[in-house]
Amino acid sequence: MTSIPEEIWLQIFKLVQNVRPKATGRAVYDRMDYDRARVASVRPLSETCRAFHRICLPLLFETILIDGNFDGSGPRRLRCLADVLHRKTHLKRMVSRVYIYWRGEETEEVLDRMEGVIVGLCSVRDLWIHGAHLSKRLLGQHSRLERLVLYEVSPNPTEGPEIHSFDSLKYLRCGPYGFGDETAPFAALVVPQLETLQIDATYLISGRSYQIIQFNPAVLKKLIIDSNFRWDGTEDEGLEELLRHASRIKSLELLLHRVGPRFTLPDDTIPDLEAFTGEANHVLTFCKGRPVRDLHVKGGFKWSMTEEVPNLIRPGSVPLEHLHLGRLVWEDGTIEYIARHCPQLVSLKVIVNRGHRNGIIKTRYSMPRLRRAAFLSSPARTHWYSDDDDGSVAEKEDKLLQESREFWPQLEHLRLHPKYFWTYRDLKCGWVQVKSRAYDEGALI
Repeated sequence: MTSIPEEIWLQIFKLVQNVRPKATGRAVYDRMDYDRARVASVRPLSETCRAFHRICLPLLFETILIDGNFDGSGPRRLRCLADVLHRKTHLKRMVSRVYIYWRGEETEEVLDRMEGVIVGLCSVRDLWIHGAHLSKRLLGQHSRLERLVLYEVSPNPTEGPEIHSFDSLKYLRCGPYGFGDETAPFAALVVPQLETLQIDATYLISGRSYQIIQFNPAVLKKLIIDSNFRWDGTEDEGLEELLRHASRIKSLELLLHRVGPRFTLPDDTIPDLEAFTGEANHVLTFCKGRPVRDLHVKGGFKWSMTEEVPNLIRPGSVPLEHLHLGRLVWEDGTIEYIARHCPQLVSLKVIVNRGHRNGIIKTRYSMPRLRRAAFLSSPARTHWYSDDDDGSVAEKEDKLLQESREFWPQLEHLRLHPKYFWTYRDLKCGWVQVKSRAYDEGALI
């Protein structure tokens, strides 16, 4: 122990933290569970001896979770945390991430306890608040935040909505706590360095979203708009206003059921768009004529790609390089259609419902730049092939591997199952199977 520097032990303990709990499909909650598991993984080490306890302290306190459970244990844990940070103020400098997930009653005592925890955390760069009142007590201490998530957060009833300013904020996600005028828990957020903005579609109803969230159009690069409710067309005007104000973005994600049938997008709006995520019926509206290289077509409904419908996979002014297709009806001619319209693809990912897989994967259509490909069945995200097909799964998989590099000469990564993929090493070794963690459907490949 004495011959190994503490810095080396710290790096070893960080490797112990490399854990990954089962994904829930909800990115923010997955991150919270991940950080919780990281702390739990090193806690036994901190209880081994005094030296290990001292080394582990930065890992134990880099993330704190204020969790107000309905079982009444939240206030007790909050009280303990506040007492520890009050007695050992040096620990506050170690905290870089705070989650406030409050599902219980917010009494004056609880607010005081939260304030006792928050005050003095000068190193916090990532703050996530769910269910608590938004007040100067919680946000006033963290003007140097880089990431901020506000979900189901309401303004403090005694203070009312406030104007908050964050000069260093790079990422902001805002979910509503109501509708119409009750959408925003703040009067305005001033965020001049914001690069990524994710907001709920209810923020668009008033048509003043860019006034409520005051970002710099020259800095904002990515815009994400989602909704837990069906789009009814009342947000169309607000969406057009927001896109006109955020016209320099490079990436747009519309996680919506639909846009109003009469919605149109002027040609001079978001002219430099390079990446788009949305449903099939949104692609032409938002991508046509724009230099989109990365296209993720999400599946709100089953859809087919045929010559009889407008071309959804060649909507832009440059060839696609990355294509992700969800809820597609797969036919025998689908891969030919993709290869003909997207000859410059570098990566391709296809997810189909098993009942809509009516054809096979044919590799005889040239895609000379394709390096990574994934073909999976949904919703269980099982193997592309099944034992119901002619021949065994292993035989069909082997046949595809052997044929793939004749017309896809650069292919080096192929996934047909969520728990493993194939990687091409060289002519001598050929294809090698590699086991992997549970497949993330949100990832590109």
